[in-house]
Amino acid sequence: MYISEVRMQDFRCFERVLFSPGEGLNLIVGDNASGKSSLLEALFYLGRGHSFRRTAASRIIRDQQKSFTLNAQIETEQRRSLKLGIQREPGNQRIKVGTRDNAAILDLVNALPLQIIDPNLHRLLEEGPHYRRRYLDWGVFHVEHGFFPAWRRYQRALKQRNSALRAGLAKTSVIVWDNEFVQAGLAVDACRRGYIDSLTKILPALVGEILGGEEVRILYQPGWAKDQDLGSALARSLDSDQRAGFTHVGPHRADLRVRVGSVSARDWVSRGQQKVVTAVLLLAQAMLLDKRRQLKPVLLIDDLAAELGGSYRKALINVVQRLQGQCFMTFLDESLIPNEIGEMRMFHVEHGRLRQSG
Repeated sequence: MYISEVRMQDFRCFERVLFSPGEGLNLIVGDNASGKSSLLEALFYLGRGHSFRRTAASRIIRDQQKSFTLNAQIETEQRRSLKLGIQREPGNQRIKVGTRDNAAILDLVNALPLQIIDPNLHRLLEEGPHYRRRYLDWGVFHVEHGFFPAWRRYQRALKQRNSALRAGLAKTSVIVWDNEFVQAGLAVDACRRGYIDSLTKILPALVGEILGGEEVRILYQPGWAKDQDLGSALARSLDSDQRAGFTHVGPHRADLRVRVGSVSARDWVSRGQQKVVTAVLLLAQAMLLDKRRQLKPVLLIDDLAAELGGSYRKALINVVQRLQGQCFMTFLDESLIPNEIGEMRMFHVEHGRLRQSG
């Protein structure tokens, strides 16, 4: 799968852009604030329906304009073309996938699997469990076919149970949702556990290639105590749930703990090393998706040179090229492009204008 064409209008600093990337490596070169990261942001938006930056949607719209529009053509693994489109204005977003004019964000995620490695990816290790659940569930969604129906059932039961708790209803009105909550929650948990098992089988070889002798382990925490089953944990938390007005236990409270050797990855030596560990986790997901579904996600790599030593950059480049999927990488200057990069297509960004070079 790859993106064959992108059209942008009034996105960030770009007034109008027609972009035809190659199937393999695409290098985006430009000064700071030239728009190269915004180009990756537009591609990410096409696959996720939101930005990877912490910014209000209204600020993504170019100054003095009322909306932005993104359109792309995707070539699938079966060499079929699929068109994606997003129009965003303050308070409203319209998504088109193929012939569907009112598609959902999940339709985008399913149509265009992509992963981003950016200078802020250390958040996966340093910040709250929301980031790690999002990492986990992106992979499970694309690999475990039973996950999404179970996740949707679970979210509905959780929403109804929390609504009853916030309303201060009697226990009988709260626990009426417990059976569905537990059944769907266990299905979600089983999919996550199966995915983690598959992911950990890929990690050792990848870790050895990029990190050398270090051992990276992923420890899964399901969202309730290990010595209890979900039904018992839910029953035991009912009183505290009623006092707080929300459900304390369940898959929505799951987390991942990542360890490097004998220490937590978040306490590892440097921000640059944390970035390498997170990049390994993201590339492992890409490899697993290719192995299980013969589907190569599009990779977005923003400022590869930032905080990474030369040996790490070389190892990451080698893995990315071996994946043989479509990849977009940004660089501040052509001199920072590693010699290991082989065939590629290069673009320059300057003041919101994009041109192909070479």
